Amino acid sequence: MNVGASGENLSSVSTVEVKQRPALSRLGRPKEQFGRPGRRLSANKFAPYLLIAPFIIGFLGLSIFPILWSFLLSFESWSATATTWVGLRNYHFVLTDPAVATSFENLIWYVVVNDVFQITIAVGLALILDLRFMRRYSVALSAAFFLPNVVPGAAVAVIFATLLGTNGLLPGALHLIGININWLGSASWSKPSVILAGSWQWIGFWVIVLVAALRAVPDEYYDAAKVDGAGLFPRIWHVSLPTIRPALVFVLTVNTIGTMQLFDVPFLLFGAGGGGGPLDSATTPAIQLYNFAFGNADLGSAAATGWLLTVAIMIVTLVFLGVARRREWL
Repeated sequence: MNVGASGENLSSVSTVEVKQRPALSRLGRPKEQFGRPGRRLSANKFAPYLLIAPFIIGFLGLSIFPILWSFLLSFESWSATATTWVGLRNYHFVLTDPAVATSFENLIWYVVVNDVFQITIAVGLALILDLRFMRRYSVALSAAFFLPNVVPGAAVAVIFATLLGTNGLLPGALHLIGININWLGSASWSKPSVILAGSWQWIGFWVIVLVAALRAVPDEYYDAAKVDGAGLFPRIWHVSLPTIRPALVFVLTVNTIGTMQLFDVPFLLFGAGGGGGPLDSATTPAIQLYNFAFGNADLGSAAATGWLLTVAIMIVTLVFLGVARRREWL
């Protein structure tokens, strides 16, 4: 009796549940159940593109378009009222202009001297900070070395114009020991003045990079070298420097690219006469580009100078990377 009653109850409940369920048509579920999720799914497909649209528009408008327009401009004679196609005339003018030739000659001097000066000092400071008894102070010292990099280039130029000027602190101190150097007024000392200002700003940044690379060198390498009887300098030469070669290649490449774009420090140190220093001894291609564009209103020659500098930077970078890969420094 109980079993039959329970069976009847179950059959009645199942019958009621089946009757209450909506009947599905042969074509599937009602459109209301699929329409809204489908529209939401299609809308979600376009949401990421809408979110990155401002960046894409800004990149195309502020980066790609100026690059393409400057390339076309280098083959044109531009004025506010008319533009004339002149072909390679701008490049011929730039390549035969003595001021541009002087700027590229100065650029070679800047690259060689600046790389040797900055990287040598940065490597030395990084090795000192990596010594075991100096590691407890390395954080504070690294922060102190890095602080000048936060200072804008314009402020750096103003600071060193005050320090190296005729009545500046450094000439006055050197005069006390019988050394008289006209840092900003001499063609021989104009480029070293720029190197000092730029090095003060950037050496600390390279120190941070190299210290990070040295901290990644396992201590076991140094311990093994000690067991073999290697002193401090042999350990540096045979363990530290070979291990941080990728970081050194990075520092050398980036520092060279930055040096080849040098503009703000020499321009503000030697503001009179187009920022080129005495007898254009400190001028750079970037300064000549500025003088063409804003001094002579010759945007075609300015664009040609810019593209010549771009090609030079690309060639130097490819040479550095090619040599580094061939020697397996990367």
